[in-house]
Amino acid sequence: MQWGQLLDIDASAGDDERQEPEERLLAQMIAVKMVTFLGKDTNLDSDEWRSLFSWLGLKVPKSADDSHLYRDYAPALKRWWRQHTRSLNPNAKAQGTLTLLCDEVAGLLQLSPLEKKLLMLTWLRLRHPIINPVLLSVEENRARKLLALLTGHDSDEVHLCLQDNGRLKRLGLLTTQSNGRLLLDLDDVLSSGPMLRNLAPLVNHDVRLLSSTALRNFITDSLMSLCPIQEAGRFSLASFDAVPLRQLAIDYLQQAIHTQRAGANILVYGHPGVGKTELVKTLATHLNVPLYGVPVVDKGDDVLTPSKRLHRYQVVQKLIDQRPGMVMFDEIEDVITDEDALPKGWMNQLLENNPKPGLWISNSVSWLDPAYLRRFDLIIEVKAQRGEQAREHFQQLLQTLPVTAQGRAHFSRQDWMTPAAAEQLCRLGQLMNPRTPQRNEQHLNTLMRHRLKALGHTTGASPQSPPLTDTPSMPAYRLEWLNTRPGLESITQRLTRRQRGRLCLHGLPGSGKTALARHLAKRLARDLITAHASSLMDKYVGGTEAKLAALFEQAREQQAVLLLDEVDTLLMQRDNSMQSWEISHTNELLVQIENFEGILLATTNRVDSLDRAVMRRFDLKVEFLPLAAEPLRDLLKAVLPERDHARLAAIPTQHLASRRLTPGNVRTALDQLDLRGLPLRLNTLMEALTLEEREQHGQRQPMGFL
Repeated sequence: MQWGQLLDIDASAGDDERQEPEERLLAQMIAVKMVTFLGKDTNLDSDEWRSLFSWLGLKVPKSADDSHLYRDYAPALKRWWRQHTRSLNPNAKAQGTLTLLCDEVAGLLQLSPLEKKLLMLTWLRLRHPIINPVLLSVEENRARKLLALLTGHDSDEVHLCLQDNGRLKRLGLLTTQSNGRLLLDLDDVLSSGPMLRNLAPLVNHDVRLLSSTALRNFITDSLMSLCPIQEAGRFSLASFDAVPLRQLAIDYLQQAIHTQRAGANILVYGHPGVGKTELVKTLATHLNVPLYGVPVVDKGDDVLTPSKRLHRYQVVQKLIDQRPGMVMFDEIEDVITDEDALPKGWMNQLLENNPKPGLWISNSVSWLDPAYLRRFDLIIEVKAQRGEQAREHFQQLLQTLPVTAQGRAHFSRQDWMTPAAAEQLCRLGQLMNPRTPQRNEQHLNTLMRHRLKALGHTTGASPQSPPLTDTPSMPAYRLEWLNTRPGLESITQRLTRRQRGRLCLHGLPGSGKTALARHLAKRLARDLITAHASSLMDKYVGGTEAKLAALFEQAREQQAVLLLDEVDTLLMQRDNSMQSWEISHTNELLVQIENFEGILLATTNRVDSLDRAVMRRFDLKVEFLPLAAEPLRDLLKAVLPERDHARLAAIPTQHLASRRLTPGNVRTALDQLDLRGLPLRLNTLMEALTLEEREQHGQRQPMGFL
């Protein structure tokens, strides 16, 4: 600020708002008309009378000094009225910027002639607050008659236009009275809504210089900016492989846009961060139509109330009536649960009359009234992406994360990983030193562990550091090491081709049953859902059955390989000694197995104890036997140092064939050597295997090779 601005005493404060003579005269005549209508009921004090007369350019009569009675001011008002109406043509239309804007807004929003006049009156009182004391004098029971007089329409028509479900209030041009508040006077009746307050600054532009088309575009652009066009989707439609209805949604929206069908609506729901908003953006990008989004905050970062968001949605729907486009309404739970913002009668109109497709987004549908749900043509659940394709997608999103490749692979495999979580990790990664990737992994794991604990979830195990060179470890899984009857290779090929099958895997502990399930899931590029039978048992009657039903439903939805471990716990033979509730959950599992069309693997070490009816439900029974001689030799060769390979090759095949060893025995023997601090050599490993074999089978094997 410069001193000259303050020192210039003759400088006028001016008025931020342009008030044309035509507009000012219109507002003055309306004010005088209201005062004369009220007559002796005009409730103004002496100061308010002086302000009104000053605005009209009148001097207060000496006889009316400090008076509040209408009769003392009436003669001067009547003279003013005769003087200013003498030269007016009763058939001529009022002119001015405000009148022009009201005409264009009414045309764009399809307002009736009466609604346009009520809009004009409300806009005038917003721009000329000197009228407010007069409005307060008009009680609500007389307001309808006065508005009928001012607009030239029937009072019943006025009443209908001012209802909460009328266009003026639904579009936010007038304010809806909430919380059961009664309308007390005309000031309440003509209360400007948020949409009109957004339009108000347009009067300050010299719009009369614009052509009709340019003016309409000017107003349209101003209103459309309230629901800005969203940026294009960042992902391809194929990235949402966890949404099986995505192509149906494309076809539905394409037809609705092409045929200009009203009432097309899709509800998209799912847990936070799974990509609901990105899916909607991708649908719009795929269809090559603009997507208008109803914001949660305005340009000043002030939170928009539910009613304001609804007003913006309805206005944009009106404005894009004749152009291609869709409207996205995110976080609808804040609106639909607020009966003050959205009376139930409104929802029907919102979902039945919208000219352009509406895409509504929510975190859950459990709270939604079924009457609302029935009005959505498509209800699409977006789930967290899973499978090999999803992991590759997450690794791409985590490409800038300053961690090791192993760390990125670890994060991409976590159940909590979503596009939003990947974006959040990358933002945090920008704060970390790129030269310390392993330390960054530790920090990020700690951060996510604390975050998920606060949310009531758990994290997966942290990525393991590469094993030390002198630490014994199992080699990578190889199918040919397993010894089964029938053979696994042909089984795996058939399951890959058929994409369905129910197998019972039985045999010695550690013989590779669970490892086969992991291998099969990886080969089929599916998730693996593992459930231990003991974890499905519930102490309440019916609880086990509910858990079983939910487990199989989850496997169906995710198209995952389902592994039921230790299934004998649930499928014991049904005889007279069983309790009724035990028979009940056994029957439930039998029904679920029979109706399951995916890939089910059930493991047991006690196949003889299973109910005969159970065994008939499985397409194939696969027995896991101890390792054959040569696969055992190959496995031992993979774990032993090279200097022992010659001695290993010298062991007779007959001796190796007599051993009842499994891959699990080898893993346990390696752990024993590591814990005892013994070197990994052929003698020490065979001794540990002998002890392990003795413990498992209760047999005494001779020490050594022979």
